[in-house]
Amino acid sequence: MKRNRFALAFAAVSLFVAALGNIAMADERAAHAPLKGDGENLKLVKNIQTGKCDSWAGTDHENVEFGKKTYSFATSTCSLAEGGGVHVIDITNPLKAHEVALVPCTVSQGDIQVSYDKKTLLLGHDSAGGPEACTGLGVTGFLTIDISNPLKPKVVGHATGDGAHNMTAHPTKPYVYVSNSSLVPGGSSHIQIWSIKNPAKPELINTIRSLPHAPHDISFNQKGTYAVTAAISHFDIFDTSDVENPTLVYESQCPGCSITHDAKFTPDDKHILIGDEGGGGGTYACPGGAWYVYDFSTPPVPVLTGIYEPAEFVVNHNGEAGSCTSHVFEISRDSTKIAISWYSLGTRYLDITTAIGVTVGANRAPTGIKECGWFVPEGGSSWSSKFTTDEKYITSNDEHRGFDIYKITDTECAG
Repeated sequence: MKRNRFALAFAAVSLFVAALGNIAMADERAAHAPLKGDGENLKLVKNIQTGKCDSWAGTDHENVEFGKKTYSFATSTCSLAEGGGVHVIDITNPLKAHEVALVPCTVSQGDIQVSYDKKTLLLGHDSAGGPEACTGLGVTGFLTIDISNPLKPKVVGHATGDGAHNMTAHPTKPYVYVSNSSLVPGGSSHIQIWSIKNPAKPELINTIRSLPHAPHDISFNQKGTYAVTAAISHFDIFDTSDVENPTLVYESQCPGCSITHDAKFTPDDKHILIGDEGGGGGTYACPGGAWYVYDFSTPPVPVLTGIYEPAEFVVNHNGEAGSCTSHVFEISRDSTKIAISWYSLGTRYLDITTAIGVTVGANRAPTGIKECGWFVPEGGSSWSSKFTTDEKYITSNDEHRGFDIYKITDTECAG
């Protein structure tokens, strides 16, 4: 109330009004989403609101360690007036996580990648940017952001090309593979390969075909010698020993998949994990898009061994049938645990040590995927879930709630 009276008293002074508007926005974000919901073995301990729009707010995020500090770079697609942009959040101590910087660029999709040397943040957008897209005004592509000082991120360049629905930074070299996720077979069904040796001036190196659809997502193995693509109607494996000239070596599709969405190698390179974004993430009743484990011990041919589906059914924040399909996930360093977003079914914590057979819901059987924990937050729809550095917590960037942090309380699956 005091701020309101103050604003009225000085309404004629535009600088003061603008300053108060910024304070008001900070106060709104400080309100936080409620730490409420249902779950097992995950405890919701922290929320940081990263926008005040109803939908398409929190999307992708990456947790990056810089010395003794760990920061999360979390996208909000709200307008700038509603708190959108890339929020830099100090999660070194998850219970005391707090925002430390903002990249004031609001773009569509907002896929986040970090270069192998941790000096450049990549922010993808797949529709023509407006004034809030920074250097992406009127075009599609990805922004390059200097994060050599995470507390003072600075936009330095832009790659103008296909829409960057998702991007993948090479793990050992300054290259980026761009996925435009085109659903239209033909000329746009390809992958663009960019060099970011000079982040201020990304250079298009090569364009390779991906038929019939362009990939939704691409991931490299640890050495960068293989890449797996989740290409909507299929998944491909490329030999990327020559990073500028990859070679297709295998193509297939997971059984029952409608939109092959996310594919990753485990850190030990022994498995490939693939998610099906059934129905494209819209209203999709359970069981929705499943999640698949392939053995990759004899490259380049993967062998399907395990499938997972949650058992719960929920409604979304509007009281309608919720999106019930797998989405963005991350793998633990020892290749045995998974943190994965499931839209309205929240965040799941899985053990894939013995991923053999089909698992629906909780399973502690010796051969199947184990559901170590899960949490469905009040009014939430989780877009991306990632581990903290010590893997004792899971962070989630949520379309409606903003940035959530969960403490892993499971003891049976831990360690």
